[in-house]
Amino acid sequence: MSKRRPFELQLIKLTLIPSIVLLSLTLSTLYFTDISIWLIILTLIISCVVIIYTSYQAHQKLVYQFRSLDNLLDALIKGDYSLRARADNSSGELSDLITSINSLAERLSHQRRISIENQFLVRTVIEHIDVAIIALNQYNQISFYNPAAERLLQLQQSNINQQLLEQLSFVQSLHSGHHEVVELKLGKYQGKFNVHIEEFRESGEQHKLLFITDVRTLLRSEERKAWQKLVRVISHEINNSLSPIASISQTLNKLVSQSKILSQGATFSQVERQSQHNQANELKQDLTQGLKIISQRANSLSNFVNSYKQLTSLPAPNKSPTSIKQLVDKSISLFKHYPIEIKTLEDCIIEFDSIQLEQVMINLIKNAIESMQPLLQQTNHSSANSNSADSPKIEIEWYTEKSIFKLFICDQGSGISNPDNLFIPFYSTKKNGSGIGLVLCRQIIEAHDGYLSLQNRKNCAGCVVCIEIPIIE
Repeated sequence: MSKRRPFELQLIKLTLIPSIVLLSLTLSTLYFTDISIWLIILTLIISCVVIIYTSYQAHQKLVYQFRSLDNLLDALIKGDYSLRARADNSSGELSDLITSINSLAERLSHQRRISIENQFLVRTVIEHIDVAIIALNQYNQISFYNPAAERLLQLQQSNINQQLLEQLSFVQSLHSGHHEVVELKLGKYQGKFNVHIEEFRESGEQHKLLFITDVRTLLRSEERKAWQKLVRVISHEINNSLSPIASISQTLNKLVSQSKILSQGATFSQVERQSQHNQANELKQDLTQGLKIISQRANSLSNFVNSYKQLTSLPAPNKSPTSIKQLVDKSISLFKHYPIEIKTLEDCIIEFDSIQLEQVMINLIKNAIESMQPLLQQTNHSSANSNSADSPKIEIEWYTEKSIFKLFICDQGSGISNPDNLFIPFYSTKKNGSGIGLVLCRQIIEAHDGYLSLQNRKNCAGCVVCIEIPIIE
């Protein structure tokens, strides 16, 4: 197979063919018209010199331009974006090509500068962040780690390195975005870490990128806060029960002692006997009332313990497709004598535990009614305003937005006076409140991967409750 000639030689060949043909015709015409042979030879020599010179110059220009563009493109391939090809002011395809290549070099230079700046920023963040970052290849080998990982996980020790790889082998079966809290044992060191997993490709190979955070300090802080709140609430409840019991017990002991002293007398007159009888009856009443109070406080303390047990033993939700409209209608049927308005006519079917969510609706509607109770009593006393459009009422509406189901319960009551203590167990501003209703509601909603929020209304009195539950499609 013969080698193909260079492109520039092919162009020169195409320009020489018509020149040689025209020269041959000219010489033939001169020869057959009896022109002097010396004139024909002179014409031949001059024509050959001109053709050879112009062909040589054309070849040189082509080679120069091609070499310039080749050098520029080779520099771009090797990452050198500083070279530029010189283009004249004339218009044409070659000038446009040079201009395009120069623009490409300028764009690549700009992108490289931005890439270097971003890499420097990312490197600075990775080196100074407190989160340990480790990259594992498909063979479960460490291909990268930052200084935080080296300090936190003691990766400078080879035995620790191998031990860590064995404990992190489970991440190979997990997908991007997964995270969980795991316990790592590195030599004598042991602790809990939150491991977040992402994926990336390098040189065509799949890698796992692990973000490892030491959660011991955070867990201890949250655990300490939870214990402080629990101890404060339990102490408050127990003291409320034990203080009157102790006080009443002391009073009863004094009464019993006084009764014994009076009964030790030898003889009593009729009047003294009657007085003693009256004192015995009073003592009996005091003992009965005191024992009754002790029994009530004991029952209250027992109810408190049972309420705490209810909070700690909430079952997992049994989800099934349920009609929101039917659930709301069923919930408000328990409050027929109260003004409740449903503002949404459309129904929607959501996956959740209907029994648990019905309990949430009942608790929230009951809270709204209790906050509106003074206004409702005023309205009932005034028959003229009982059916007025301005009378207080509870409004319920719902809709779906961006795969999230939202339900709102708005009342026109007294609002929230202390938002910070809304979800503290057993804290209640009501006279007979248990303080577990809102906490239980929030636990149920969070068990459905949802969110429960309460806030005062902006433009009028009252409170608005928002329930948000993601829709699984």
